[in-house]
Amino acid sequence: MADCLVNDIPETLDFRPETWGRLLAGLDRQIGASRRVVTAVRFDGVDQPSFRHPELAGLPLDRIARIDVEAEDAGVLLRAAVDAATDSLPDLVAGVGQTAAALRGDAPDAQGQLGALVVALQSLMSLTVAAGTAADISYGADPGAEAIVRGACARIETALVTLVDRQTGGDTRAVADALDQHLAPAVAGWTDVLTPIRMRAA
Repeated sequence: MADCLVNDIPETLDFRPETWGRLLAGLDRQIGASRRVVTAVRFDGVDQPSFRHPELAGLPLDRIARIDVEAEDAGVLLRAAVDAATDSLPDLVAGVGQTAAALRGDAPDAQGQLGALVVALQSLMSLTVAAGTAADISYGADPGAEAIVRGACARIETALVTLVDRQTGGDTRAVADALDQHLAPAVAGWTDVLTPIRMRAA
C-alpha cells in the first residue's frame, strides 16, 4: 500500500484500504476525531484537485507509491468560509443595483449581468448551507440558526421566482424593480444568517 503522510507526518492507519475512496473515508473518520478535514491531496507529488470526485474513488492504491494529504482545523476553515461570504455581500448588493440600472438603460450586456448575478447568489446560498452544516458537525446542531438560514434562503428564492416571472413576461423595467425592491434587501440582510454561524465558530 502507498505511504500516506498527513501534513508531512506519516499516518498510522488502523485499516488496510485497497482503493483511494476507502482510504479517504478512513482518513476523514480518523482525522475528523480531532476536528480536522482533508483539504488537499497529492499522488506521487501530483496535485489532485478533484480528490473527492466519485470517479477517483475506485483508484487502486497499488498504483501509487506516496500520498501526501493536507489537513486543516475545521473551525479555521469554517471561519474563513463565513468571512469570505460576508466580505462578498457589499459587492453583491452593488451588483444587484448595477444590474437593475443596466436593465433600465437597455444595456447590451444587461441579460448577461442578470445571469451572472443569479449564479453568484446560488453560490452564496450553497456556501452558507455548507458552512451551517459544517458548524453543526463541529459544534452541534443549532435549531435557531437553522431556522434563520431557512428563512433567509426562502426570501432569496422568493425574490428569484419573482424575477423569473417578470423576466418571462418580458418586462425589463419590472425585473429591475424586483431587483431593487426584493432582491437587494434580501442580500443585504444576509449578515443575519452569517453572523450566528461565525459566532459559533469563534
